Amino acid sequence: MPRLLSDRARLIASYLRGATTNIPGPSALMIETTVRCNLLCPMCPRTGAGYPNADLPDDLLWPLLEDHARLGGDHVYLYGLGEPLMDARIWRILARARELKLGTVLSSNGTLLTPKRRAELLDNAPDHLLVGIDGASAETYEYYRKGGDYEKVVRNVRALAAEKAARKSPMTLVVQFIEMAKNRHETAAFMKAWRGLPGVDDVRVKDEDIGLPEHRTYGLSGERRDAPCHFLWRGAMLVRYTGDVYPCYHFGSVSEPIGNLRNESLEALWNGPALQRLRALHVARRAGDDPACATCPAPRPKMATVAAAMSLRGTTVRKLVPIAEHLGRLVPGLFTERREAATEP
Repeated sequence: MPRLLSDRARLIASYLRGATTNIPGPSALMIETTVRCNLLCPMCPRTGAGYPNADLPDDLLWPLLEDHARLGGDHVYLYGLGEPLMDARIWRILARARELKLGTVLSSNGTLLTPKRRAELLDNAPDHLLVGIDGASAETYEYYRKGGDYEKVVRNVRALAAEKAARKSPMTLVVQFIEMAKNRHETAAFMKAWRGLPGVDDVRVKDEDIGLPEHRTYGLSGERRDAPCHFLWRGAMLVRYTGDVYPCYHFGSVSEPIGNLRNESLEALWNGPALQRLRALHVARRAGDDPACATCPAPRPKMATVAAAMSLRGTTVRKLVPIAEHLGRLVPGLFTERREAATEP
């Protein structure tokens, strides 16, 4: 059996039986190559936190990509709290990931998509590009995307879509709108403006609790969770610009790191005591005992959904996510668990 299929079979088996160690992978890794950003979005943990204009050092970045591929990783998210297009190495990073046969996912605010950068982006295209806009008017967009220019961003992304279509680029381009308290009234207008535009593969509307206090409406404390969190078996682990490593992106905002790549390897951390403990809590249906898991805003896919996703390449799953979200809105609970208060067993 080819290694990739063998690793996926082992991964699914380890998840379904609740194994806590000797987990292959991680399949997915989130690398914050830079923490530089040109916006001050109020929902972003970076805003007001005094972050430096810094990048993940080269002596950590390049070996990390190689280690991820060696361990059977199949894709990498090249973003964190920074804007990836502010990293001068981004085109080389995408090229190296391609050489290592790692799928790539990039998330951008779209403000820096000048004609030159659009050409460079399409020359070095990630498998999946997500552009967050979060408004259908200048007033709403600029409330959430402080420092951004709505008209400029719209021009940039429309031009990128047209150029992508003209080149017949295989890159998946998704325009995203995160529904929040002050922009929900523009959801329909946003969908109308972007859906069906040549070069735009999907329009993603995401209702998510992402950092503004008024959106932190639930956690796992006191709730029963039937399916263990797939991030703990599949990834994506988060590597911050400092080399600090976290179990997932949410831990990166609310918890201490489980280690640093200057002291421990990716492989050692993935199957180390911190992740073993978290996996054991989730298998025991006690996820809320961990403070970070107790405030997690992520969707909770059913175990069957997770197992199916684990059988696919990560970039394929990314393409299917918007479709699954559309179906989930039509049929609540189709792919995810319903949130209910726990009762004593």
